[in-house]
Amino acid sequence: MPVSVAQGQGFFRGQDYYRDVIALSEILGKAHAVRLICNGRNDQYWRGYMQKLLDLEAPYEGGLRRSMVNGFNAGFSTASSEYQSCDSRAVAAEKSLAQDGKALTDQLVLGNIPNRTGRIEDFD
Repeated sequence: MPVSVAQGQGFFRGQDYYRDVIALSEILGKAHAVRLICNGRNDQYWRGYMQKLLDLEAPYEGGLRRSMVNGFNAGFSTASSEYQSCDSRAVAAEKSLAQDGKALTDQLVLGNIPNRTGRIEDFD
């Protein structure tokens, strides 16, 4: 199914794209939960990334947006139950999740945006 036209060329999102963007949403949910445990409820760093991802990839109500939100919420719930306090394990988990998210983002960009080259900015 065509989703957009970039420089006059249509491109298609395959099953790998849907799997990966939902997985990225889940990673962001996990990272958000850990960050809240360590920094408090006012820290919306990873939730902000999720909102940007939704704005770019699923700006309208529909199946993809619901799946992404569900993935974020599932990741949040999983990490909230796994990490009860901000200890070295939680800090390491957030860093690892950020690295996993960056790798998945790079994969999504390279696999789904035609004629795209260059470096993806770090989540830091």
